[in-house]
Amino acid sequence: MGLFINNSEHPDVYKNKQNPQAPNQVISRQDFLSQLISEQQIANTALKKALSELGMQSQHQEETHFNQWNHVGHQLNDLQRRLERYEDANHGLVLQLNEQLELQKVVAEKMAKQEAFQGGVLQRLDNQEALMDKISRQINHIRSILFERTNYLATKIDDGYKLTSSYVYKLMTGSDQPLTFFLMKHKKEKIQKQTD
Repeated sequence: MGLFINNSEHPDVYKNKQNPQAPNQVISRQDFLSQLISEQQIANTALKKALSELGMQSQHQEETHFNQWNHVGHQLNDLQRRLERYEDANHGLVLQLNEQLELQKVVAEKMAKQEAFQGGVLQRLDNQEALMDKISRQINHIRSILFERTNYLATKIDDGYKLTSSYVYKLMTGSDQPLTFFLMKHKKEKIQKQTD
C-alpha cells in the first residue's frame, strides 16, 4: 500500500522536497523481553493451533473409534444371533442324527432277525430237499418192486392161464396135444383160406 497524503487538511505532512536517503534510520533500539514475549505469544498461538488441531484430530479419532466399536458391536450381536441359530440348527441335526441312528439300529436288528429266519428257511429247505430225495429213492424202490412183482404175477397168471386153458382144451377135445398146437394149426388154416 502506498503512502497516503491528505492534501485537504494536512498538505505538508509526509512531504519532502528532497530525495530521501536510504536507509534513513540511524539508531535501532531492541527490547529483548518484548521480543521474547512476542515470540512466546507466536509460539503460544502456534501451540494453541496445534493443540486445537490435535484436539480436533483426537475428537475425530474418538468419533471414528466410537463408530468402529458400534460397528463391531453390531457385528458381534449379529454373530451371536447367528451362533444361536446355528446352535439351534445343530441341536436339531443332533436330534435327527440320534433318531436316524436309532432307526438304523432297529433296521439292523430286523435285518439280523430276517437273516436268521432266512437261515432257518434255507435249513428247512435243505432238510426238505434231503427228505424229497429220500422219498424219491423210496418211490423208485417201490416202483422197481412193483414192476418186479407185476412181472412175476403176470408170468404166474400167464402160466396159470396156459395150464387152465390146456386142461379145459383137453376136457373138451379129449386130445393130449397142448392148446398152443391147436392155436398154431388154426392159424395156418386161416392163412390158407386167405391165400385161396
